[in-house]
Amino acid sequence: MLRGYDNHSSRKGCYDASDFKPRSAAMQKKYAYADEDYLVIAPQNTFDIIKEGRMLHHCVGNDGAGERYYDRIERRESFIMFLRRAEEPEDPYYTLEIEPDGTVRQKRTLFDRQHEDIEQATEFLQKWQKVIAARLTGQDLKLAAQSRVLRNEEFIQMKKDRVVIHTGHLAGHLLADVLLADLMENKEIVQQQELPA
Repeated sequence: MLRGYDNHSSRKGCYDASDFKPRSAAMQKKYAYADEDYLVIAPQNTFDIIKEGRMLHHCVGNDGAGERYYDRIERRESFIMFLRRAEEPEDPYYTLEIEPDGTVRQKRTLFDRQHEDIEQATEFLQKWQKVIAARLTGQDLKLAAQSRVLRNEEFIQMKKDRVVIHTGHLAGHLLADVLLADLMENKEIVQQQELPA
Protein backbone atom coordinates (compact mmCIF):
# COMPACT_ATOMS: atom_id res chain seq x y z
CA MET A 1 0.00 0.00 0.00
CA LEU A 2 1.22 3.48 -0.64
CA ARG A 3 3.21 5.12 2.08
CA GLY A 4 1.18 8.02 3.38
CA TYR A 5 1.66 9.63 6.68
CA ASP A 6 -0.63 9.99 9.60
CA ASN A 7 -0.82 13.08 11.78
CA HIS A 8 -3.49 11.37 13.86
CA SER A 9 -1.33 8.55 15.24
CA SER A 10 -2.46 7.72 18.74
CA ARG A 11 0.84 6.24 19.86
CA LYS A 12 4.14 4.80 18.75
CA GLY A 13 5.29 1.24 19.19
CA CYS A 14 3.85 -2.17 18.48
CA TYR A 15 0.20 -2.81 17.78
CA ASP A 16 -1.62 -4.62 20.58
CA ALA A 17 -3.34 -7.43 18.73
CA SER A 18 -5.12 -8.87 21.78
CA ASP A 19 -8.55 -7.84 20.48
CA PHE A 20 -7.83 -8.39 16.78
CA LYS A 21 -9.42 -11.85 16.54
CA PRO A 22 -12.90 -10.72 17.71
CA ARG A 23 -12.60 -7.61 15.56
CA SER A 24 -11.61 -9.80 12.60
CA ALA A 25 -14.70 -11.98 13.09
CA ALA A 26 -16.92 -8.87 13.16
CA MET A 27 -15.20 -7.50 10.04
CA GLN A 28 -15.69 -10.83 8.26
CA LYS A 29 -19.38 -10.88 9.14
CA LYS A 30 -19.96 -7.29 8.02
CA TYR A 31 -17.61 -6.91 5.05
CA ALA A 32 -17.08 -10.39 3.54
CA TYR A 33 -18.72 -10.95 0.18
CA ALA A 34 -18.17 -13.21 -2.83
CA ASP A 35 -19.46 -13.74 -6.32
CA GLU A 36 -18.35 -16.22 -8.99
CA ASP A 37 -15.16 -14.24 -9.77
CA TYR A 38 -13.98 -12.49 -6.61
CA LEU A 39 -14.26 -12.37 -2.85
CA VAL A 40 -13.47 -9.88 -0.12
CA ILE A 41 -12.29 -11.42 3.14
CA ALA A 42 -10.96 -10.14 6.45
CA PRO A 43 -7.52 -11.07 7.73
CA GLN A 44 -7.69 -13.42 10.71
CA ASN A 45 -4.82 -11.76 12.58
CA THR A 46 -2.04 -9.22 12.23
CA PHE A 47 0.29 -11.89 10.84
CA ASP A 48 -2.08 -12.27 7.86
CA ILE A 49 -1.75 -8.54 7.15
CA ILE A 50 2.03 -8.58 7.41
CA LYS A 51 2.25 -11.72 5.26
CA GLU A 52 -0.02 -10.15 2.61
CA GLY A 53 2.08 -7.00 2.47
CA ARG A 54 5.32 -8.89 2.24
CA MET A 55 4.03 -11.21 -0.47
CA LEU A 56 2.77 -8.26 -2.51
CA HIS A 57 5.78 -6.08 -1.59
CA HIS A 58 3.91 -3.06 -0.29
CA CYS A 59 4.01 -1.20 3.01
CA VAL A 60 1.28 -3.14 4.83
CA GLY A 61 4.01 -5.76 5.29
CA ASN A 62 6.63 -3.26 6.40
CA ASP A 63 6.93 -3.29 10.17
CA GLY A 64 7.54 0.46 10.39
CA ALA A 65 5.28 1.78 7.64
CA GLY A 66 2.53 -0.73 8.45
CA GLU A 67 2.13 0.79 11.91
CA ARG A 68 -0.11 3.53 10.51
CA TYR A 69 -2.60 0.89 9.33
CA TYR A 70 -2.67 -0.82 12.73
CA ASP A 71 -3.31 2.54 14.40
CA ARG A 72 -6.19 3.17 12.00
CA ILE A 73 -7.62 -0.30 12.64
CA GLU A 74 -7.40 0.24 16.38
CA ARG A 75 -9.22 3.58 16.07
CA ARG A 76 -11.73 2.00 13.64
CA GLU A 77 -10.83 4.68 11.09
CA SER A 78 -10.09 2.12 8.39
CA PHE A 79 -9.55 -1.62 7.99
CA ILE A 80 -7.41 -3.87 5.86
CA MET A 81 -9.32 -6.39 3.77
CA PHE A 82 -8.18 -8.81 1.08
CA LEU A 83 -9.59 -9.01 -2.43
CA ARG A 84 -9.11 -12.52 -3.86
CA ARG A 85 -9.92 -14.29 -7.09
CA ALA A 86 -12.60 -16.90 -6.41
CA GLU A 87 -10.52 -19.66 -8.00
CA GLU A 88 -7.47 -18.78 -5.82
CA PRO A 89 -8.90 -17.67 -2.43
CA GLU A 90 -5.64 -18.28 -0.57
CA ASP A 91 -3.43 -16.30 -2.95
CA PRO A 92 -2.89 -12.56 -2.41
CA TYR A 93 -4.39 -10.53 -5.22
CA TYR A 94 -5.20 -6.97 -4.08
CA THR A 95 -5.01 -5.49 -0.60
CA LEU A 96 -7.77 -3.05 0.28
CA GLU A 97 -7.84 -0.28 2.84
CA ILE A 98 -11.50 0.44 3.52
CA GLU A 99 -13.39 2.89 5.71
CA PRO A 100 -16.24 1.73 7.97
CA ASP A 101 -18.88 2.47 5.27
CA GLY A 102 -17.07 0.45 2.58
CA THR A 103 -15.32 3.38 0.96
CA VAL A 104 -12.15 1.96 -0.57
CA ARG A 105 -9.17 4.18 0.22
CA GLN A 106 -6.64 2.00 -1.56
CA LYS A 107 -6.56 -1.11 -3.73
CA ARG A 108 -3.04 -2.28 -4.48
CA THR A 109 -1.36 -5.41 -5.77
CA LEU A 110 2.31 -6.29 -6.34
CA PHE A 111 4.68 -3.37 -5.71
CA ASP A 112 1.81 -0.90 -5.10
CA ARG A 113 0.56 -1.35 -8.62
CA GLN A 114 -2.80 -1.71 -10.26
CA HIS A 115 -3.04 -3.79 -13.40
CA GLU A 116 -5.62 -3.70 -16.20
CA ASP A 117 -7.65 -6.30 -14.29
CA ILE A 118 -8.48 -3.66 -11.69
CA GLU A 119 -11.32 -2.48 -13.96
CA GLN A 120 -13.15 -5.80 -13.65
CA ALA A 121 -12.30 -5.98 -9.94
CA THR A 122 -13.65 -2.44 -9.49
CA GLU A 123 -17.00 -3.55 -10.94
CA PHE A 124 -17.05 -6.31 -8.31
CA LEU A 125 -16.13 -3.81 -5.57
CA GLN A 126 -19.06 -1.59 -6.59
CA LYS A 127 -21.40 -4.59 -6.17
CA TRP A 128 -19.72 -5.33 -2.83
CA GLN A 129 -20.33 -1.75 -1.68
CA LYS A 130 -24.06 -2.08 -2.46
CA VAL A 131 -24.31 -5.33 -0.51
CA ILE A 132 -22.50 -4.14 2.57
CA ALA A 133 -24.38 -0.83 2.65
CA ALA A 134 -27.38 -2.81 3.89
CA ARG A 135 -25.29 -4.34 6.69
CA LEU A 136 -24.06 -1.06 8.16
CA THR A 137 -25.25 0.30 11.49
CA GLY A 138 -25.62 3.88 12.64
CA GLN A 139 -22.34 3.45 14.53
CA ASP A 140 -20.60 2.38 11.29
CA LEU A 141 -21.89 5.49 9.54
CA LYS A 142 -20.74 7.70 12.43
CA LEU A 143 -17.27 6.12 12.30
CA ALA A 144 -17.25 6.55 8.51
CA ALA A 145 -18.04 10.25 8.83
CA GLN A 146 -15.13 10.65 11.25
CA SER A 147 -12.90 8.63 8.94
CA ARG A 148 -13.82 10.84 5.99
CA VAL A 149 -12.88 13.98 7.97
CA LEU A 150 -9.52 12.47 9.00
CA ARG A 151 -8.82 11.32 5.44
CA ASN A 152 -9.59 14.74 4.01
CA GLU A 153 -7.41 16.45 6.63
CA GLU A 154 -4.56 14.07 5.79
CA PHE A 155 -4.93 14.69 2.04
CA ILE A 156 -4.94 18.47 2.59
CA GLN A 157 -1.81 18.22 4.73
CA MET A 158 -0.05 15.98 2.21
CA LYS A 159 -0.84 18.45 -0.60
CA LYS A 160 0.30 21.38 1.53
CA ASP A 161 3.55 19.57 2.37
CA ARG A 162 3.90 18.41 -1.25
CA VAL A 163 4.55 14.81 -0.20
CA VAL A 164 6.05 13.04 -3.21
CA ILE A 165 6.39 9.31 -3.80
CA HIS A 166 10.11 8.52 -4.04
CA THR A 167 10.22 4.92 -5.26
CA GLY A 168 8.58 2.54 -7.68
CA HIS A 169 6.55 3.22 -10.77
CA LEU A 170 4.79 6.20 -9.12
CA ALA A 171 8.02 7.99 -8.18
CA GLY A 172 7.68 11.74 -8.60
CA HIS A 173 3.88 11.80 -8.22
CA LEU A 174 2.21 13.64 -5.37
CA LEU A 175 0.98 11.05 -2.89
CA ALA A 176 -2.31 12.86 -2.28
CA ASP A 177 -3.09 12.86 -6.02
CA VAL A 178 -2.43 9.11 -6.30
CA LEU A 179 -4.52 8.33 -3.23
CA LEU A 180 -7.35 10.57 -4.41
CA ALA A 181 -7.39 8.83 -7.80
CA ASP A 182 -7.58 5.45 -6.03
CA LEU A 183 -10.44 6.49 -3.73
CA MET A 184 -13.75 4.68 -4.27
CA GLU A 185 -16.49 6.30 -2.19
CA ASN A 186 -19.38 4.00 -1.36
CA LYS A 187 -21.98 5.61 -3.63
CA GLU A 188 -24.77 3.71 -1.89
CA ILE A 189 -24.00 5.54 1.36
CA VAL A 190 -23.54 8.92 -0.34
CA GLN A 191 -26.91 8.52 -2.07
CA GLN A 192 -28.61 7.52 1.20
CA GLN A 193 -27.18 10.60 2.93
CA GLU A 194 -28.47 12.84 0.14
CA LEU A 195 -32.07 11.59 0.41
CA PRO A 196 -34.43 13.89 2.31
CA ALA A 197 -35.41 12.64 5.76
